Amino acid sequence: MTTKDPLLILLVDDDPAEFVILERKLADFEGPPVTLEHVGDIDAAVARISGKDVDLVLLDNRLKPTVDFRETAPKLREAGFVGPIGIISSDISDAYISEFLEYGVDFRIGKDEIDANTISFIVAEYIWDTLSETCAEDLQ
Repeated sequence: MTTKDPLLILLVDDDPAEFVILERKLADFEGPPVTLEHVGDIDAAVARISGKDVDLVLLDNRLKPTVDFRETAPKLREAGFVGPIGIISSDISDAYISEFLEYGVDFRIGKDEIDANTISFIVAEYIWDTLSETCAEDLQ
């Protein structure tokens, strides 16, 4: 992926209002074109990632009827998604959320912390930085 390739971010959240909020926040994103897609449950997310073109998944911590990301994130990995998964939540202070790495999650972030700058950092850290030194040189 080059810095000019479009990015596809999949938001997995059972509250459609979160999609509208994130879409507005991404309006100020400076970087490659971003497409934000939304699905409301883990089964739809598993079906969507099978298309192989999703670059980043933002996964709500609590999706009905599951308890939390400890049940949902592994389903994405079992379905073959190898890209970055970020857990998003209104409250990331619960102790169990600190176990995110054990469940195949790359990072956690509060919903109130997400904005265009945060997404820029996440893309730089988890998408572009995953290239080998040799490939990364091709981007310069």
